[in-house]
Amino acid sequence: ITRIEGHLKIEATVDGGEVKDAKCVGTLFRGFEIFMKDRDPRDAVHITQRICGVCPTSHGTTAALNLDSAFGVVDKIPNNGRILRNLIQGANYIASHIVHFYHLAALDYVDVTEVADYDGTDPELLKVKDFIARALAAGDMSMLAPFYPRYEGDYRLPKKVAQAAVAHYVEGLNMRRLAHEMSAIYSGRLPHSVAVVAGGVTSHPSIDSIS
Repeated sequence: ITRIEGHLKIEATVDGGEVKDAKCVGTLFRGFEIFMKDRDPRDAVHITQRICGVCPTSHGTTAALNLDSAFGVVDKIPNNGRILRNLIQGANYIASHIVHFYHLAALDYVDVTEVADYDGTDPELLKVKDFIARALAAGDMSMLAPFYPRYEGDYRLPKKVAQAAVAHYVEGLNMRRLAHEMSAIYSGRLPHSVAVVAGGVTSHPSIDSIS
């Protein structure tokens, strides 16, 4: 499973078109549970975010919620702290879902080469069409990364649907950037935000940040 965080292996035994056995194997030991021992518990918010570059905010927020409970301050979080936490997490939720669907999973279902003979005016699709043409002219398919190499499979989506999905793939890059910017405004940076802490957040909302 090459497009997810970490290392995961799927082995399947197929006999006559029927799956007889399947195994899922995690092949990488990260050790977070070990090197978190004997540290100041407040470090957990920052250390656990290093579990993932796509969804660090979820790990940091979860650590902060646990610290709220451990320190007995669950009912003492200021409203602005709660709202800002939700905005930070919400922005990362949007970005994470975009990257999962469009940029990690969709490429296994969408035939990007359907754009090679696109004859419309959509600027995003025209960019992809030129991108494909340059690789074909050079005779170097590696230039088509991240669309290539890919699985040889049953890309059964109609041409128009496939082209729309490719356009959404490109548009998703910009939408994801905007979601990252929103999260960074409220959390100091992204990935690996610094604003979420036990008890709330480290900053106040301002008119400029809201705007």
